[in-house]
Amino acid sequence: MDTWLLRIASGLSSPSVSAAIRDLVGGLCRTPLWGRLGWLEVKRRYHRTVLGPFWNSISLAAYAVAIGLVGSGLWNQDIHTYLPYLISGLLLWNMISTIITESCSLFVASHGLLKNVRFEYSVLVYSLLWRNLIVFWHNLIVYFCIIIVLKPGLLSPIGLLALPGLVLVLLIGASIALLCGMLCLRFRDVQSLVTTALSIAMLITPIFWPVDALAGLHRAVFVELNPLYHLIEIVRAPLLGQTPAALSYMVVFAITIFGWVLTFDIFRRFRKRIAFWA
Repeated sequence: MDTWLLRIASGLSSPSVSAAIRDLVGGLCRTPLWGRLGWLEVKRRYHRTVLGPFWNSISLAAYAVAIGLVGSGLWNQDIHTYLPYLISGLLLWNMISTIITESCSLFVASHGLLKNVRFEYSVLVYSLLWRNLIVFWHNLIVYFCIIIVLKPGLLSPIGLLALPGLVLVLLIGASIALLCGMLCLRFRDVQSLVTTALSIAMLITPIFWPVDALAGLHRAVFVELNPLYHLIEIVRAPLLGQTPAALSYMVVFAITIFGWVLTFDIFRRFRKRIAFWA
């Protein structure tokens, strides 16, 4: 037992661990830098447009209404219930999928900075999360418009539970962004694999179809054992006036701990090679 504790202590005091911690904490403390980078990226994408990021919100609204009209009939759902369910799920899925997709090119697209400027690599991760959070807040307007028109009773104090759920989503998103960024920088084929996996995950996760549509073994596989479902549910449920299940919180906490342990171990071992891989 004493030998095991000594190994852990020596591992935590190693230079690679200290460097990784300084990078993650130091990057987080540089709020003006990653905040500015994220904001400028949003402005760059919508440069010379009249509505800016609200074009994303308009596209989401049109997509949700079109799918909602078809899906309500396909799944035999009341449009007043199905459309709020759909838009709240799409809000989270768009943010999660965009974070994962953009993380694949996180370090690849910044190879010039990596080779010529000395800075905390985690700054790029925080910038990615910040710009996607900005877009999320813009898209939240679509949710409020649909809820107010179709089902204003869903607006309740329970909706505040979406905030801690959103924090957990961002925590997991940070670990995924850092891990995918390093993997895609070292192995460029990983990006194609991630894109394919996301396309499949969107269909097998209850976003477009209601949870009650499945039962038995299929429900256990595609709902209870689906980590993306629980990640979405801790924010979607409060937005629908419901309290998230304890199981969802337990799964998300487990994913957060496991994800950061894995990501941190890889980051501290290969952090020095990031600039070389670029």
